Amino acid sequence: MQKLSLWQRITSDTPAFFKKVQVLGVGLAGLGGTLATIHGIPSGLTACLISAGTAVAAIAQFAVKMDETNIVDPCSNASDKPSPSEAVQSSAN
Repeated sequence: MQKLSLWQRITSDTPAFFKKVQVLGVGLAGLGGTLATIHGIPSGLTACLISAGTAVAAIAQFAVKMDETNIVDPCSNASDKPSPSEAVQSSAN
């Protein structure tokens, strides 16, 4: 499996399950923020909801959908694959 940089993980496509988890996390954080404005609700509860929701949404963002472009065969040699310029030249011919 290819090691991805932080920026590549953030900008790559996220699997459908983790998109739903992100929405759940943002919802929890929003609920905690809304409850924080109501007097009489314990601040510890709202802080926990905001913290948990934010953490869940942020962690779910790092999940990466694996497809053939992300998978690297450890047995293959990198020199076997043509460079991007060679691939363009061969497709043009």
